[in-house]
Amino acid sequence: MATTAGRGILALSVAAILLAIGTVLAVMVDPFAREQMTVDPATEWIARVLLALGVVWLLIGAVAARTRLVRRPGAAAARASWIASTRPWRARESSLGLLPLDRWLMILVPGGLLVLTRVVQTPRDGLWGMVIAVAGWLLFAAAVRLLLGRRSPWPIIAAVGGALVLRCVVALLAVSLSGPEGIWEAIWAQPWVRILYLAVAFALVAWVFVVAGWSLSAQLGRRRAAGVALAGMGVGYALPAVTIAVVGARDALRSWNEQIGILPWDLARFAGVRDGAFPIELMTVTAVIGGIATVVGILLALPRRVYVRSAR
Repeated sequence: MATTAGRGILALSVAAILLAIGTVLAVMVDPFAREQMTVDPATEWIARVLLALGVVWLLIGAVAARTRLVRRPGAAAARASWIASTRPWRARESSLGLLPLDRWLMILVPGGLLVLTRVVQTPRDGLWGMVIAVAGWLLFAAAVRLLLGRRSPWPIIAAVGGALVLRCVVALLAVSLSGPEGIWEAIWAQPWVRILYLAVAFALVAWVFVVAGWSLSAQLGRRRAAGVALAGMGVGYALPAVTIAVVGARDALRSWNEQIGILPWDLARFAGVRDGAFPIELMTVTAVIGGIATVVGILLALPRRVYVRSAR
């Protein structure tokens, strides 16, 4: 019980740190995010349907974790994803004994929601934009699979899948209110809403990598699992920061948004108005810190023999 409570406190502390970092980044991005585009009614309603599906998946997982609902077809998959993404130290036990249907659902539901969320976020990009966005996650999945070797991939699939659903729900919330009636536009005009939304969006991107590393601790050990999480967080914060510092706010925000869809649609179009005011120095510092975290994480994630050889 004490161990469980300690891990819970650690998870809350990590989440608080990610939100704090996300808030700093959100404050820096906020001057370029003060206008909000609207989407057509069809896109808005598709987003609402997807949002409802995502919320239902999360609710089923949360309820099934404490009730007999887990016996229902598919409920075990939602339960495993929910537990692994919110309590990643239990990812391995939550993925044990799953039926083939549940395992397929753990892949198809988060993966399908991610693809469809990408489509409704930037409908003008077409199939190519969606392929590019999904390809990044597939590369991450392939790298982790190689790292695991013969070990079971289901704990990290459950953890990352659940975290991706959480991230998609946050993204779809904005799209589902961005129709011609201007609901989200009125909400987005409030500074605290913009800061909160962007901070949560930034934090959830990093949280995906945190749960990925944490879920591997039982299989890889604490050092290597922590390395995966640290490297993931470093990449999550260094990649956007270094691109903004190198190519400028307008082009970087457009490219970044097209790849991971973290910011409201076409944010880069508005960033060009005040490109010179973007705090490039601060983003450079963020990129350096993220790069250091990535290198340290990679060294920790290496097998012990390679790690010792590299340290020498």
